Amino acid sequence: MVLLAGCGGGVGGDATTATDASTGATDATGTAADGESADQSGDGDAAERTSFSFNGTWDQRYRTGQYYRYDITSPSIDGTATYEWEVVSATDDEVTIRTKLVTPNTTSEQTVSAPPDEIYGELAGSPSGSVATIGFDSPYYSGVDGETLRVGDGWEASGENGNVSFKVEEISAYAGLECANFVVRTNGSVFWESCVTPESPLPGYMAFYEEEGDEEPAFEMVLVEYRAGD
Repeated sequence: MVLLAGCGGGVGGDATTATDASTGATDATGTAADGESADQSGDGDAAERTSFSFNGTWDQRYRTGQYYRYDITSPSIDGTATYEWEVVSATDDEVTIRTKLVTPNTTSEQTVSAPPDEIYGELAGSPSGSVATIGFDSPYYSGVDGETLRVGDGWEASGENGNVSFKVEEISAYAGLECANFVVRTNGSVFWESCVTPESPLPGYMAFYEEEGDEEPAFEMVLVEYRAGD
């Protein structure tokens, strides 16, 4: 798929070994102000919360009626693509997901049912499934399991491609979904960015950089519409 060319794999993941867990963070926590309007630009000033506590199952908490719509930009497409992810039904044992990818030239739609931890495998092989895999199933997300992400938190790992660092840069809001924006750098260059919250199995934002030193991402997803579901 042209849209995702060069966006597979990545440094870190299973090839990394944690070497240090530096903090430099504050202990302050908070919640968003009641009735505060959503800032779809991801401006960190829109959020008052300063930390998110994760657990080992945060990325599988699907709920019937969850709906996400993202705008996707990449140098490999002419214009902006739209990606939809909707949870048609969800139980502890099985989840049914509908995905739809619309580019300026093509449309791809798929509906699959599987246990929550197997849903990405079922989606693999289609254009819309490829977007889900690169955007939502990165090995970098495993690094936040069991963590409390506070602004300023950071840790480092070593991998076969060099040193990998993780840092929580800010708390942002996308389409009403508040999340912790963490940045992955390899040898000092930004390689991956994502904005995550344990209240949602999918991120508010994700960007992938293809080469060390690139200033613009090769692939970027921004949440523009969100419904939490039941």
